[in-house]
Amino acid sequence: MKALLLCASHNDLGLIRSLRKIGYEIICTGNRRGLAGEKYVDEYIQMDYSDQERVLALAREREVDAIVQCCNDYGVYTAAYVAEKLGLPGYDPYETILTLHNKDRFKAFAKEHGILTCNTQCFGNMEEALKQAEAMDLPIIVKPSDASAGNGIHKIEKREEARAYIQDAFEYSRNGRIVIEPFLEGSQHGFCTFLKDKKVIVYCSNDEYSMINPYRVEIDTYPASDHEDVHKILISQIEKMADILNLKDGIFHLQYINVNGRPYILEVMRRILGNMYSVPSTLLNGFDWDYWETRCRCGLSIDQIPLSCREEGFYAYKTLVATKNGTIKKIELLPEYEKYVIGKHMIRKPGDRIDNYKSQPVGFLFMMFSSKEEMLRVLIKNYANGMVVTDETFAGKGAADYGKNTGNQNINALL
Repeated sequence: MKALLLCASHNDLGLIRSLRKIGYEIICTGNRRGLAGEKYVDEYIQMDYSDQERVLALAREREVDAIVQCCNDYGVYTAAYVAEKLGLPGYDPYETILTLHNKDRFKAFAKEHGILTCNTQCFGNMEEALKQAEAMDLPIIVKPSDASAGNGIHKIEKREEARAYIQDAFEYSRNGRIVIEPFLEGSQHGFCTFLKDKKVIVYCSNDEYSMINPYRVEIDTYPASDHEDVHKILISQIEKMADILNLKDGIFHLQYINVNGRPYILEVMRRILGNMYSVPSTLLNGFDWDYWETRCRCGLSIDQIPLSCREEGFYAYKTLVATKNGTIKKIELLPEYEKYVIGKHMIRKPGDRIDNYKSQPVGFLFMMFSSKEEMLRVLIKNYANGMVVTDETFAGKGAADYGKNTGNQNINALL
C-alpha cells in the first residue's frame, strides 16, 4: 500500500511513525529540502503541497491508496481536494474543509447555526474594512481569514493604527479576505477532541500562553484550568457541528477564549496540531492522536480505538525562541528546568540564522510536573526565556528579563 504524505516537518513526525506502523510505503512532498522527516520516508519530492493540481497529478501518477494531510491548513485543503477528485477515503468534502478552516466562512457558519463565537465581520475590500474598524468600539482584532501561526494578526487600540494593521492582514491573506472582531478579555485555551460517528470519544485540554509574540502560542500547559462545565459546553457545540456537516471520524480541534466562564470559539481545525502538540497530549491521556488520525485519513477501521482515556497528570511544552534576530551562538537549558524536562526536539542549531524571532521556533521542551501549581510556578509565574542566545542578544539582560507580555492569556486568573 502507498500513501502520499504532504509534508515531513517536525510536526509531521508522528504521522510518519504511524504510517510506518501500519505498513505503508510513504511518498512525501515538501516545500524545501532538509525537513526533519525527510530521511524517514521512502521517497521525498520537493513540491509545493498547496499546489492542488500538481499534487493531484502526482497522486494519480503514483496510484496512491491514501493521501495524508500535514500540520498545515493548506495541506488539509489539498488532501481533501485530491481525495474528492480520486475517490480516496478519509476526508470531509472539500467545501466543508474550506468552511471550517477559513475564518470568514467559519464565523458565517457559526452565526447561522448559533455556535458560540464572537461577533465577527468579514471583508474583501480595504476601504470597507477600514470604515467598519473606525466605527467599532476599541480595542478590536484584525486577522487574515486564512493565515496561521499568528501571521497578520493585530490588536487595534488606536484609530491611527487601523490602516497599517488592516493592510498587513490583507497582505498575509492568500484569498484576499480578512475578519474584524471585538477583542475579548479572557484566558485562551485549546480543546482537542476525537470524533467517532460524530460523537466526541476522547478529549485533551490545555491553557495557552503567548509571551514573545502575543498571537503565536509559546507554552501549552495540560490540562486546562477552566471548569469541566466549559468542556461539556464545547463538546455539545462540536457534536452539533459534526451533525450539521456530517463530519468524518478524526481530530476536531478548537481554540477558545474563556470570558467569565463562557467559552467563545476562535477557530477550528481538522488536523494534527503545531508545536508538536501530540507529544504532551498523548502523555496526558494515553491516546495516540497521530496513529488514530492517520488511520482515519487512510480510511482504515478504528473499531479498536480506546474509549476510556482520561486526562491524568500535568504536562507542558515550552517553545524555545530567541529574543533577538541574529545568528544562534548557543542553546542551553536553564538549570531550574532540568528536573522537569522529559524530552526535547530541536529544529535549529548554533550557526543557524534567526530573521524573525517572533515567528521562528528553535525547538521544544516537553515537561512533566507533580501538580498544576508547580507547573504554573515554574513556567508562568517565574517565566524565563534566555536559552537561545544570538549574536545580537542585548547584553546585560538575564533570562528572566525576557517575555513579560502574556498576550491573550490572563495569568492572574490561573494562579
